[in-house]
Amino acid sequence: MNHPPPQQPHPSQPTPSPPAGPVPGRPRLELNVSSTYELYAGHDGRGTPGEHEVHVILEVRAEGLGTVPRRPAEHCEVVVIDCSGSMAHPTLDKIAAARRAAAEAVGMLPDGTHFALVEGTDTARVAYPWGDPSTPATVAASPATRAEGSRTARVLDAHGGTRISAWLDLARRLLTARPETAFRHALLLTDGRDEHGRAEELRRVLDDCAGEFGCDVLGIGDDWDAAQLRMIADRLHGRAEAVVTGGAGAAGETGAQLTRLFRELVGAATRRTLPRLAVGVHVGPFLTVTLFRQVNPTVADLTDTAVQDGDRLRFGTGAWGDETRWYELRLRVDPGHAGPGPGSGSDGQPGAGEPGAGTGAVRIASLWLETEGEAAGAVELPGEVPVAVRWTDEPPPLTDPGGAGWHFLRHAELGEASRAGSAALVRGDVATAERELGRAVRLADELGDTEQLARLGALVVVENAATGQVRIRDTVEPGNIQAVIAGSTHTTTPPPVPPPAGSPSAGRRSAGSPSAGRRPADGRPVTCPRCAEVVQPGRYCVSCGHPLRKEE
Repeated sequence: MNHPPPQQPHPSQPTPSPPAGPVPGRPRLELNVSSTYELYAGHDGRGTPGEHEVHVILEVRAEGLGTVPRRPAEHCEVVVIDCSGSMAHPTLDKIAAARRAAAEAVGMLPDGTHFALVEGTDTARVAYPWGDPSTPATVAASPATRAEGSRTARVLDAHGGTRISAWLDLARRLLTARPETAFRHALLLTDGRDEHGRAEELRRVLDDCAGEFGCDVLGIGDDWDAAQLRMIADRLHGRAEAVVTGGAGAAGETGAQLTRLFRELVGAATRRTLPRLAVGVHVGPFLTVTLFRQVNPTVADLTDTAVQDGDRLRFGTGAWGDETRWYELRLRVDPGHAGPGPGSGSDGQPGAGEPGAGTGAVRIASLWLETEGEAAGAVELPGEVPVAVRWTDEPPPLTDPGGAGWHFLRHAELGEASRAGSAALVRGDVATAERELGRAVRLADELGDTEQLARLGALVVVENAATGQVRIRDTVEPGNIQAVIAGSTHTTTPPPVPPPAGSPSAGRRSAGSPSAGRRPADGRPVTCPRCAEVVQPGRYCVSCGHPLRKEE
């Protein structure tokens, strides 16, 4: 396991965490930590005395992993195609689109990658490789096996029912049959849902699959359940996507969309070279981690994945290639019982030159990254990043409306409005549906989320996006409702906005840092005498914690 070096960032600059010095061309990980909600522990706004929640946003960026030699034999891919009778819809022809997409996915697998094609009905069967069904196995990709696998995909037949739990269980057995495989991924397409009292069976199978492989899931047609696919994607570190069929006459468009998604998801899985990356959290006394979740590119709660060792927790984030992901960490802390945080002095205060020194802040936690696998030793890691709070009995300064925390808070509201409006539409409550979907349109427009705005446009006629003025369409396809629900967990990246001109940190702050993208609220903005940031007026600078005089 590759551990980070013991480095400490500058006290007034909690983000990013620079390594000792990047080695040109060397693969590296970057950890940027920002506190765009608040890093002051005061009254929590709910009247709860003594306990307070600190919100932290983490940006994890992997660069140069594409230079790490890929070992195709370490990768295993299972493609699961719903072959139930409903896939043979006479006008939508979903099975034809699935055949083409599966054949394309198999055809792009690198030599040496192990793979299998699974036919899903009310049972699960390995369609390829051919062999004894009592001993299912994968096969290494080669020109011959890719041709055979693609040919098999093109003749898949639609018949029978739907039992997604059985499909996932077979995928698990195939993927775990090769213990030397470091990268295990499944791609599942369905137009239905697990029914007939099988919810508990699906949960049990997901418990068995969690941590064993990653899985992306796609819904096609009108009868799939977005909530069920989101549950699968959340547990198995994947994405839930909708394939919009568009009705009769749109079969070619549906097939092209499905093929593009298959190629995108399988390509991303086979390009990953870092099998495991964990975010570590070292917590101080009287402090509890209440939430750890991914917030971009999709939302997924990872709190239950924690592995605890004393006051250290590690949250697994799955396999990585060259990509960026964002996370949210929530810490509940009791300032009335504050003790020394990780690495603090005996009085609980940072020493000279440590984060928070001279600001009255107390370090309560620290964050770091850990990697595993053969490629881990070649990857440069950032140092640990401290999390500090200032104890105060007054509410914290206003949250920066231009930072990453604000961005993801608005996305959470967008997701809630999208789901609430869709649920109201399903039960026939038009007034509630218009109100909630209008709110979703306004938020999507504000965030620049053009993809969710397009999904919402299939449910409502948008008369004014900026104000959320909409009306429900006369005809709404059930599949489009599911697409809005599935898309409610997709988020956009916070826009990188440079710090104010003249700031000494100009050009080196990352997007989402406490002062990045600052848009002062009502009232004259002030310049902090300590860090020179232009900030909102208040008792303390929201960037470095320095007290601000009332007249400043």
